[in-house]
Amino acid sequence: MYMFLPFLTAFIGLILVWFEKRIAGVAVLAITVAILAAWFRFHATSHLNISL
Repeated sequence: MYMFLPFLTAFIGLILVWFEKRIAGVAVLAITVAILAAWFRFHATSHLNISL
């Protein structure tokens, strides 16, 4: 359902880095990693029945 969020934030981070806003780009890319980690934790624990 929210699969577009990591791609959207990564794209925004890429655009920021392209326009030489490196600190903001790194911050947005860190948010992307946080979204992916939370997404994986939710799906790995509830849908795949893996104990983390």
